[in-house]
Amino acid sequence: MSARPNILLVFTDQQRFDTIRALGSNFGAETPNMDFLAREGIVFENCCCTGPICSPSRATILTGLFPSQAGMPGNLYAPCPPLSPTIPTLGNYARQAGYETAYHGKWHLGGGDVRRYGFEVGAECSYDTQTVQEAARFWRDRDWLEHERPFLHVVSLLNPHDHYFYDPAERVPGFRRPWPNVGAARGDLAAPARTRAADWPEERWGAYFRFYREQIERADRDLGELLHQFRCSGFFNNSWIVFCSDHGDMAGEHDIPFKGPFMYEGVVRVPLIVVPPMTRFGGADRQGLFRHNLAPGRRAALCSLLDLAPTLLDLMGLPKPERLSGVSLLPLVRGETDAAHEHVFAEWHGPALRMVRSARMKYVRHPSGAEELFDLAQDPHETRNLAASPDRADAKAALSARLDRHLAETGDPFADLDRHEFVFDPKRWAQPATIF
Repeated sequence: MSARPNILLVFTDQQRFDTIRALGSNFGAETPNMDFLAREGIVFENCCCTGPICSPSRATILTGLFPSQAGMPGNLYAPCPPLSPTIPTLGNYARQAGYETAYHGKWHLGGGDVRRYGFEVGAECSYDTQTVQEAARFWRDRDWLEHERPFLHVVSLLNPHDHYFYDPAERVPGFRRPWPNVGAARGDLAAPARTRAADWPEERWGAYFRFYREQIERADRDLGELLHQFRCSGFFNNSWIVFCSDHGDMAGEHDIPFKGPFMYEGVVRVPLIVVPPMTRFGGADRQGLFRHNLAPGRRAALCSLLDLAPTLLDLMGLPKPERLSGVSLLPLVRGETDAAHEHVFAEWHGPALRMVRSARMKYVRHPSGAEELFDLAQDPHETRNLAASPDRADAKAALSARLDRHLAETGDPFADLDRHEFVFDPKRWAQPATIF
């Protein structure tokens, strides 16, 4: 058996940070399997995606790059071409390190075949039941008592994304949304958000909530079967499990359903749980190579899905490529530090938006020159835009300058998007012969 751990990365689609019962759900969903991971692992309470929409965020998860760097600032074919196979992915990095690589589930990055992107085994599939079955087949067919290569396995579940198919004619009598930022209290919405606000009766929001809750519970059941098969294949005690989602959902905050061109916490903040090997279980690690003294817990540090790739590379014993601007979260997991980033960033392509967020403040810039500034400590539901407040001029200036520096460092095309269509040069991020 390899002395290096297996890694299982599982992520869902469009799941808010506050949907897991163990972490304080606002939806009343029963999530025993996500709760299990939260109890066993290290929960990152302030993780943000790099783009609150499917393809851009998935490009970040797979490449460790910002969406515009990866050529995927918007969704596939809306307007973006497939992810360039010249850009190194987690699959490429892991294979060069001697890992077996597998991918099962939703892809949404184009290209025709996940095996073009460094994964030896797997296929795109948006039917979660089949995704779980094929992932389990990979483990069950593997001779884990004899196999010397560790594996990196990415499993991508579609749900709770299917809540788009709720019944708009259904009504839930007596329902009231749990948010304080609805109706008259929703504040001064920026122009892109105003176009998405819906004037629905509360009873219709109830139908939305009910169906979203059902899809969360469906995703949790699929996760449960996935974990059962992983456990019974003997991999709990020599594998790290990482669970997250690509982005969140507005769920009626500010009267907005689904997602869109805005950077509110409901769509930007996502669950992230890192679970070390569960060594009390039976399995492949008979010699106790993966014993550890890491205790479950929560980390308040600000982090990003940009950090997933460096973290997984660190678990594989690999250095972080210079092109990646995220950081490994393992020092936080081990309790060696209490900070990851002073600021994190997010993008939206059409209309173009850019966000910089600190632990307390969030600044959003529009190409028109419009700005948003929220004090998340005093106003966690983002009802008061402080961008024009004289008392917050210094805070806004500091965040604006930090965003300018980020745009320059990453080659972000934001400044030109009001005049020119985005043009991506894949040669800039092409894979060299030797990645490390």
